[in-house]
Amino acid sequence: MPFFAAAALVLLLSPGRAEAAAASIHYFDHGYRMDFDMSAAVEEFAGSTGTVKLENVYNAVTRTNGARFVLEAPDKLSAQELERTTDYALDHRQDVFAADNSLLLPPPGLVEAFADSIKTSEASYPAAERLPADILSGLSPSGLKFKVLYIPSLKEKRLWEPTFKMVHRLSLDGAQAEFVSLAVPMGLNSPSSGVVEEASRKDTNLLLSLAPGSHLDGELPDADPAPMFKYLADAGVDVAALDLQDLKNFRGWAQAGVPLSSGPVEFVCSNVRISDPRLAAVIKPYSVRRIAGVRTAFIALAPYNAASVSELSGSPFALWNPKDEEALGALITELREKQKAVAIVAVSFYRREDFGWLMSVKGLDVIIGPKSWESSAAMKTRVELLKRQKEGQRGHGIAVFPDSSGSGKITLEFGRQGRLAAVETLPGMEDGTEPFYYREKTALKERVVERILGSGDSLLPDPRHLSLRGRQPEPIYAIPDFFNMTASLLRKRFKTEVAVLRLTPSGNNVLGDTPSSLVKIWLGPDEPLETAWVPGSLIRSFFRKRPPASASLSAYYSARSYLGREYYALSGLDESGRVAGLPLRDAELYLTVLPASLLQGKPEVQRVKVPAATLHGAVIDDLRALKTSAASREAWEKAVQKEALNITESRDIWRINLRSLALQMVNTGVTGGPGFASVNESRLSAVDQTRIQGSGRLVSEYYSGKFRFDSGVSADYGKVVLRPSGQPRVTAESVDQLVGEGEVRYRLRSYNGGLGPIVLGPFAAAAYDTEFSRAPALPLRRILRGKAGLKLFEGTNLQELYAGLTTEQIYTYSPARTQYAAETGFRLNWPIPGTALTLNADGNYRNFARSRFDTAYDLKDRLELNLKVSTRLYGDIKINPFVSYLLASGKKLDGYASNLTTGFSLEYSRLFKLKN
Repeated sequence: MPFFAAAALVLLLSPGRAEAAAASIHYFDHGYRMDFDMSAAVEEFAGSTGTVKLENVYNAVTRTNGARFVLEAPDKLSAQELERTTDYALDHRQDVFAADNSLLLPPPGLVEAFADSIKTSEASYPAAERLPADILSGLSPSGLKFKVLYIPSLKEKRLWEPTFKMVHRLSLDGAQAEFVSLAVPMGLNSPSSGVVEEASRKDTNLLLSLAPGSHLDGELPDADPAPMFKYLADAGVDVAALDLQDLKNFRGWAQAGVPLSSGPVEFVCSNVRISDPRLAAVIKPYSVRRIAGVRTAFIALAPYNAASVSELSGSPFALWNPKDEEALGALITELREKQKAVAIVAVSFYRREDFGWLMSVKGLDVIIGPKSWESSAAMKTRVELLKRQKEGQRGHGIAVFPDSSGSGKITLEFGRQGRLAAVETLPGMEDGTEPFYYREKTALKERVVERILGSGDSLLPDPRHLSLRGRQPEPIYAIPDFFNMTASLLRKRFKTEVAVLRLTPSGNNVLGDTPSSLVKIWLGPDEPLETAWVPGSLIRSFFRKRPPASASLSAYYSARSYLGREYYALSGLDESGRVAGLPLRDAELYLTVLPASLLQGKPEVQRVKVPAATLHGAVIDDLRALKTSAASREAWEKAVQKEALNITESRDIWRINLRSLALQMVNTGVTGGPGFASVNESRLSAVDQTRIQGSGRLVSEYYSGKFRFDSGVSADYGKVVLRPSGQPRVTAESVDQLVGEGEVRYRLRSYNGGLGPIVLGPFAAAAYDTEFSRAPALPLRRILRGKAGLKLFEGTNLQELYAGLTTEQIYTYSPARTQYAAETGFRLNWPIPGTALTLNADGNYRNFARSRFDTAYDLKDRLELNLKVSTRLYGDIKINPFVSYLLASGKKLDGYASNLTTGFSLEYSRLFKLKN
């Protein structure tokens, strides 16, 4: 007795709490999902023997109350009519197959054969089970007849809700048979009214909403936030953790000027910086609530990746990376030290495969991770934390992965000293009460189903008959194939050179023909389309983010392979990144159609006024036109396959290229023997001087098939006239050249190697080389030049590299003479990495053949090199420091002569695309 009395006295005098406290956190999400896991088994069964042939697949909306599924019914049969129906009669009994959350009803005569087929594929369907079921005939109070599938082992609900039915029509030895797949809807049933009632006792309970503004995995955003705000307030939600889709919803509401919530709900997203004061007043980095007398903090982490950053670009939201230990650690420290939080609950919206890093973050007591969508038993999980606290550890206490219900309960138990002693979790359980807002949620499910199947139209054919890039046809469209198709259609519709679309991966699919409503989901949020002149550098940045060719077929078709990644589909470029067979140049502008969001924060683009169009409207119209213009279903399938291949067609192109119109400040230095002053080359007969001179290059470029035809004119001129007092005037030219030329090239072979994409082919050229005015004591230069050889051309950086033979008919002197030479040359354009500078270089070398008619005016060798570094000054005007060097030797003269010109120029260039 004395011992117990002493112990009691110690407890009474202890400064700690009189008794332990417990706080309950009730969480629920807003996800909704329907699966057809068993439908794949029908595909395997149909392909397992030559006697079974799959005819077609169609989808329809039906209804279920959890245990009964409508198989056949008139369109007039409503959910309300089904709720009032009690008159059912047994037709026959038949087993069905269930796996996860889908059911399969085989034809009566194929039940055993199908069961055997599943056994051979046991690895694919380990959870499949065979359930007894009844086929019932129903009669509604208004006299409507219908048939239902009734599975006694499943639990019935009071209200009927929509679901999907998928029917496979098979031909079996000439007879018709139908397999019916049914989806068991998951989600949007929490919280229950009982949970809302329990959570209303705010002294010890808190209601936590996960991603409140997203449905169907974030693909059905609410246009009006008022119903969502009212629902959260009526349910008594205390804290709402926001995901990426929620941020996009808030961005849209703010742009539309919609009133935002200022009620008791605290919206939390922790790893975002907000520049809009209106949004910053609503969305906080954390919430600290006193539950059971203990301060408990809540944070929410939106996924930080290339896709999420891109989707929020140009918005008031800027995500920061929570994997930055310093940034996240500072947030946890603030909660512990400044906010005096005893417990920290973190909600993570990272996918399971990207979630592991969070498990090692110290200072988090509870982590609510990604949803598993699994049907789990109501098993309690408990972690004792007292020992860890005594050792001073701050690692995470427990991780919770919500099951298919999306709901559950977390109990925090605090010791007498107010420290967190234990954490207990329990998945959401049926408590005998209806889901809160039951009818409203059922109406929302109607919206979701209608959004997927819509009116049941067929906008895309069943892809089973489409063979793309050598792959076997698959029952669903791959995400890259779909976006390649739509980009191709948009490019042709708007008559642009390029079309760009961001991939928005969706896991929603149906077998058979695809309705327009599902196409809209695949496209993602609707937005205006813009047509603009876009620099090649921006297009190249999109091109580098194309989805990679996956060696795994399942990865290529799986939406999870694209989630969290920033990928784009482009039309108008081939696999090597060439536009209509021409290299993509960073500074060149290309007429491009793309969603308006991709141009946000891009001042370098030049928008073009075109009739207003939206992404959804344009794509739906084009796909409908593709279908209606096809004479047969086979023609329709071929047309869709052609667009999905996204092969840029060959077409004629005509461009006027003002390559250069320049004003140059130059310093010229000339060296060489006195005899070179008589050579008819103005740059060798010039004198040392500093001058202003001009130059220009104008070329017409025409591309037709494998041929390219260039014709143009180039001019360089610099002259100074000195008029000394009492002396004859002195004229000196730094350069004087006028050349008219034409060239034809043939694209013989294309390469894509270490030099990038480049073309090899023969060429032939003709030019007339003269000058504006003759030099003193020299005749006017007149040379007719012909050239032919082999050339590498149309490269991205190495634009030309050629070798050939040149002939010159010189009419400068009388009589005219002919010269022959071997010639090689190059042209290079190289953006300097990490700068706004571009290196341009070109040059040629001619070695003239000797002749008995040679004179002292004839050259033996001629080497010319030009080098400049350019940067854009304003618009199409560039400033270019440059160096030009000319070196020559004569056939009759000793030594060499050279001209070194340095300076800078202001240069204007413009490409006029007359025919794209």
